[in-house]
Amino acid sequence: MYVTVSNLKQGQPLEITGNLNNLEWLRKSFSSLDTKVKNFEFELTLEKKGDFVEIEGNFKGNGDIPCVRCLEPFYIEFSNKIRLFLYNEDGTYAGDGGEHELGENDLEYGLFRGDRIDVGELLREQIILSLPDYPLCKPDCKGVDANVKNALDEEGKKVFYNLKNLKLKK
Repeated sequence: MYVTVSNLKQGQPLEITGNLNNLEWLRKSFSSLDTKVKNFEFELTLEKKGDFVEIEGNFKGNGDIPCVRCLEPFYIEFSNKIRLFLYNEDGTYAGDGGEHELGENDLEYGLFRGDRIDVGELLREQIILSLPDYPLCKPDCKGVDANVKNALDEEGKKVFYNLKNLKLKK
């Protein structure tokens, strides 16, 4: 879903709410995530304030994410508050032709291209930022079976059998 910035009026916030079950554009935005999002709800308020768009809101959800050690998916819940200041990436604000500097209080800033803000991409990015950097299914996860030389594929053949005859050039 795109919000056209030039249609936003100063002092008139735009509220957007929804969940994964009733928004196809949201499901499409999340389709490329490693995390398989099962449930997701969000509330956003977008408001044009001078030379930027302020976005405030929150989200919560859950899904399955692969463990970095054993690669098995495990259930995870995530939630976060959102507060962003979005500026046009070409240095102008919705075609006003001016240059704009960020102040010290604008540390949570982002950019949008042209005259549109992609809400699906914004929410996708916020999910990624809310997930752990090193997701583990359990703190003492042992990882992939250390004895992989004996691992068998679905047909009962050793999966690394053909590698024993591999010769590499130096």
